[in-house]
Amino acid sequence: MKENIDRKNVIWNMIGATANAFTSLIFTIIVTRINGLEQAGIFTYAFATACLFFIIASYAGRTFQVTDVAEKYSDTDYIYHRIITCIMMMGGIILFTTIKGYNIEKVSIMVLLCLYRAIEAFCEVLYAILQKKEYLYKVGISMTIRAILSIFILLIIDSITHNLILSCISIVLCSVCVLLFYDFKNVKQVKVVKTKFQIQKIKSLFLSGFFTFLITFLGTYVINAPRYAIDDMLENELQTIFGIIIMPATFMGLMGQYIIQPVLTKITKYMKENNIKELKKLIYKIIGIILCIGLFVLFIAYLLEAPILGFIYGVDLKPYIVDMLIIIFGSIMYSLGIIISYVLIAFRKTFIQAIVYIVVSVLTTIVSYLLVKRFSIIGASITYMLTMLSIALCFFAYLIIYLKKLAIEWNKK
Repeated sequence: MKENIDRKNVIWNMIGATANAFTSLIFTIIVTRINGLEQAGIFTYAFATACLFFIIASYAGRTFQVTDVAEKYSDTDYIYHRIITCIMMMGGIILFTTIKGYNIEKVSIMVLLCLYRAIEAFCEVLYAILQKKEYLYKVGISMTIRAILSIFILLIIDSITHNLILSCISIVLCSVCVLLFYDFKNVKQVKVVKTKFQIQKIKSLFLSGFFTFLITFLGTYVINAPRYAIDDMLENELQTIFGIIIMPATFMGLMGQYIIQPVLTKITKYMKENNIKELKKLIYKIIGIILCIGLFVLFIAYLLEAPILGFIYGVDLKPYIVDMLIIIFGSIMYSLGIIISYVLIAFRKTFIQAIVYIVVSVLTTIVSYLLVKRFSIIGASITYMLTMLSIALCFFAYLIIYLKKLAIEWNKK
């Protein structure tokens, strides 16, 4: 029975994570085909910005909540906290668009896409409750339903109206419906640890999850740093091109999600048991799998990526083959960095990650503007690759050192 549940969790987690990850890709295809490169450039930039602000709403994230071994906080503590962070997210995007001085159309699209992601962030806190109860498959089903309905709604509304604002409103309403009629229903069926609202608990959550939030926020920022340089210095059409060629990198990030999410509870188990041998074996196995997958993806991308994506989006991508391969290599490093980061978060080793991300973020900001200004799209691709490589190498080096230290400590017990 337990094996069936585990298999069900793994399969639906893969389906849900895939559907969720490829939503933005399919959104971009729809908008590019219907609204053209100019409007697609606005949309892809707005969605990327919404992904960055999503980190404010999700704060420390589902991984932090699921790996709360000591159960220091109740389920409702996390829910109260998430409501506050979602409000902060929406206030942040309004402030950001005001400072940037965008026109009303761009502001509306950015705010609506942030609202769409804010609802998803709230769902994440419910997903963590289900995942801890071994109902990860219900999470996967929810993500799948939301993704499929959002895609079809966007396609229908945008095809009829050719209006991105109305299209964005439609996917927001779709997401609200899934939350109300599916996610709440699932959570009501499990035992939720309830406590009264306590401001001290909320403050404590902000403090204890700060470094996890910081590394996730900066991690998302460095991925999108080239986009911000493009937004300031190049045309919207080139923003669309970069958005298209970086999309396959989503696949490698997705591989990391496939592999790490189902084994988080195993990692937590080995931590409780002080089982360093099995823990190291599991971690190195995961890293090996992601590197093998990455090399295969790089080979396939060399052969097929440009013609396939060019056909799908209706854009000639042959001049950008080198850019694509550079990004794919960077995405392999990105996926590796994600996996190691999740492991370190489980150990609550977030300070060192924050230091790495702070340094890399500063350097990436400078490098992205220099390279994009001089080399255009290929400059953005090189920036992405160098950023991901730096983060992965730093995390891997620290992981090896920490596991050796941990082995010595646990063997003494």
